[in-house]
Amino acid sequence: MDIKILQFKVAYGDVDGNIGKVKTLFEKEDLIGTDVVVLPEMWTTGYDLENVDRIASRNLEPAKSIISELAVKYNVNIVAGSVANVIDDTGDVYNTAFVIDRKGRLVYQYSKIHLVPMLNEPEYLAGGTDKVETFELEGETFGLVICYDLRFPELFRDLTMKGATTIFVVAEWPLARKQHWETLLRARAIENQGYIIASNTYGEIVDQTFAGRSMIIGPFGDVEDEADDRSEAVVTGTTDGSEVDRIREEVPIFDSRKREMYHFL
Repeated sequence: MDIKILQFKVAYGDVDGNIGKVKTLFEKEDLIGTDVVVLPEMWTTGYDLENVDRIASRNLEPAKSIISELAVKYNVNIVAGSVANVIDDTGDVYNTAFVIDRKGRLVYQYSKIHLVPMLNEPEYLAGGTDKVETFELEGETFGLVICYDLRFPELFRDLTMKGATTIFVVAEWPLARKQHWETLLRARAIENQGYIIASNTYGEIVDQTFAGRSMIIGPFGDVEDEADDRSEAVVTGTTDGSEVDRIREEVPIFDSRKREMYHFL
């Protein structure tokens, strides 16, 4: 599949401005032949957590309708990053990622399990309670996680054992831990022998500076394309299931596993 990651600077607390920015990026970019477009974490609001109750989407709206319109208009599947999302039944606010197909249909959604203590997420957000699952797009199997989830390899192995050959990581990863970003992304690709598609924001946003460096990593751990940490960018690449199969045959780690010896899994 042909993938494009849209790396842009998320405006703090400016929902209308961020939605307008995404629409403009879709208008500017040549998406002919693109199969999947990827956005970053919390792209509608940024980390304006003190006002999150007021500015969050409600039951994914209006973000879901806007992304659905873009998917149909440009004939692309969209991994729509994540948004702050109030669930009406409980009033809780979650950090929820979602995926829309070319026909504008909701394919999958996932609320972030691991909340970031360094960004005070647990004070303002509820943690997701549903386990990660895979989803299908046009015959390929994918996984999706959010930012801090990257530090928990169990999620990636779970998704891989459920059939994922590509896992999307949507993030607002800080510059202070920039080295961890690439190291962990490459590790997740190598240890699961699959593609990692990682979308991040960049730049100084109020009291945080974000690392950028959105990237596409192949199943052998090679960085196939990446953005820098200072500018808006489009990262492009292609996933190939036959390449995943080749790597897994060349280094057959899944055949070599001794699950009965791993008491913690």
